[in-house]
Amino acid sequence: MKLPPIVKREPLVAEAGVSRLTKVYFERNPFPTLLKQPIEFWDEIFIANEAYMLEQITHPRIRRMLAYHAESHQLFIQYIEAETFQDLILGGIALREPARTHRILQSVAETLADIHAGYFCQRPIVHNDVKSMNVLVPLAAPHEAVMIDFTHSYFKGRLPPFITEKKQNPVGTAKYLAPEKWNGDFSHGFKGDVFAFGVLAYYTYTGEYPFDGDVTQIEEQIREKCPTMPAKEGVRVPRNVLATVMLCLEKNPSHRPTMDRVASSYADTAGLFG
Repeated sequence: MKLPPIVKREPLVAEAGVSRLTKVYFERNPFPTLLKQPIEFWDEIFIANEAYMLEQITHPRIRRMLAYHAESHQLFIQYIEAETFQDLILGGIALREPARTHRILQSVAETLADIHAGYFCQRPIVHNDVKSMNVLVPLAAPHEAVMIDFTHSYFKGRLPPFITEKKQNPVGTAKYLAPEKWNGDFSHGFKGDVFAFGVLAYYTYTGEYPFDGDVTQIEEQIREKCPTMPAKEGVRVPRNVLATVMLCLEKNPSHRPTMDRVASSYADTAGLFG
């Protein structure tokens, strides 16, 4: 891989994740690029995996890879002027802009349904780290979502050893971790994404996670607690969408809907917002 010289660097501070992110400008290219570099050993593994995944994905709602330098583990990816969905949730988007909230969640559901089906990809993909920080909402398309961070993703039937071998508490993603994963069971990959989407939607509608606390408390709640249906005064959510979200949070993965069914639930009710 040969790249033109970098003429400008602007370090970025990410709220989540441990990789070093830098906004860079190449010579003779006026558009910025995002450079992702490792900070510790595990980052090298994650970045290499993300590069492997992204080179086989061309989905329009997934941030694309531009280049990867294997020796230095430098990953150059598309830079998007955007807010994270986390920022919008904390800003109260569900209460202020219910139609926009519905559309963004529909966009996320449709993207996950697409990659589960293998659309725009070499074969079906499990994202494996669905959360509010991994959804971008572009400033140029404020009703759309772009999925990012495929560091823990894998193709169906090809679970990387590092997913189960990494000896570290799942701090940061624990709140989205399906019950079976706490037992080390990653055989229900798609349904793990469905559970994480349920957590994301619940958090969006209430401003609170269905499972919270320290890691031990989160694990206990995910295994045993059945959260109440989200109902915040002033938040407009179609009843059948709420029912679908609660099904996503079922303890038994076989009782959860497919992401295609979740996406259809959002699409079928989009017209209620005018």
